[in-house]
Amino acid sequence: MKSKKAKTEKPKSKKAGKKITKKRTKKSAISSVDTGIVLIDDDLEIDAEKELEERRAYLEEARSQETSD
Repeated sequence: MKSKKAKTEKPKSKKAGKKITKKRTKKSAISSVDTGIVLIDDDLEIDAEKELEERRAYLEEARSQETSD
């Protein structure tokens, strides 16, 4: 069995200087809290004509996707 030579470590030179530290700021507790409150507008108006137009456009797009497959 071969004997292993002990590794000699060279001491690392320390540079004289100031350590730079970063200041940490705490986040506001208010911004991280989710209250879960949802506001609903009671004066909701539905534009039936616009809704029908959007549905037709959606169906037309779906049909064109089916024919291209």
